[in-house]
Amino acid sequence: MSAQQPAGGTVIDQNDVGDRSGPARHLPGLHRLAWASMLANGLLIVTGGLVRLTGSGLGCPTWPRCTDASWTSTSEMGIHGAIEFGNRTLTFVLVAVATATLVWGWRVRREYPRLFALTVVLWLGIPLQAVIGGITVRTQLNPSIVGIHYLISAGLVVLAMLLVERTARAIAGRPLLTAATPTRVGLGLLAGATAALLYLGTLLTGAGPHSGDSGEIARHELNIEAMAKAHAWVAIATTLLIVVCLVLVRREAQRRPAMGRLTILLAVMLAQGALGYYQYFAGVPVLPVAIHLFGSAVIAALVAGSIERGLRG
Repeated sequence: MSAQQPAGGTVIDQNDVGDRSGPARHLPGLHRLAWASMLANGLLIVTGGLVRLTGSGLGCPTWPRCTDASWTSTSEMGIHGAIEFGNRTLTFVLVAVATATLVWGWRVRREYPRLFALTVVLWLGIPLQAVIGGITVRTQLNPSIVGIHYLISAGLVVLAMLLVERTARAIAGRPLLTAATPTRVGLGLLAGATAALLYLGTLLTGAGPHSGDSGEIARHELNIEAMAKAHAWVAIATTLLIVVCLVLVRREAQRRPAMGRLTILLAVMLAQGALGYYQYFAGVPVLPVAIHLFGSAVIAALVAGSIERGLRG
């Protein structure tokens, strides 16, 4: 079937419109589970941050057990043990959500193989995170491993958001759209800038005071002031790219639904920037840092949703 060329330089490929009969009845359930997966992985980012911010990173000093003699935290381990064990317990919630998502994905695997592929990757990400978490503990909170732990979670949030958007498209029966070249370039640059922003955030955190434990824990030997400035400049560049993408998307009538996501993303980025400046000059107090960390998960999801809508409609 040939593609259609509507106004605005957008191509509609009718071959990408799935049959909504039969297994398509499972799509609403898969859509809800995609939301659950995104929220659960975002929650892991927040609880992992709380472990770090409360100095509970070694509350359970070994892995996979909490101690050599116990799988769970004990009263003698105090609040730090409870916080770290609680974060580990969240893994069971993630496994349950990821497994349910995989089962629903299996039900539509023939008609929607790309949706099923996303559910497989989301499921594989959970044991991978568990292993990385274990390595984090066994390497005494090595900041590089901690950073990888966070970035994988952010990646899973992105994949879950893609599943949210794509199941919504399949349910609505919307065709896939091909954006004009300037829009594709702008959104691609936004994706790259966001990835750089999140990565620099992990380096900055790894060089800062919130190492995850009250003792002497290794940190990145980086100049914090220089890293903070680099992080800020990339944040400014990312914000400007959001504005550029808003202009580009507005020029294509078929892309305009993406404007809502980009507008929300712009508001969140501005709030994150203001909070980032505040926490830097206030000496990185715990509560603003925790909110900033939550904001990073929101940004990862919003960027994924904005790019998916902007590129594919």
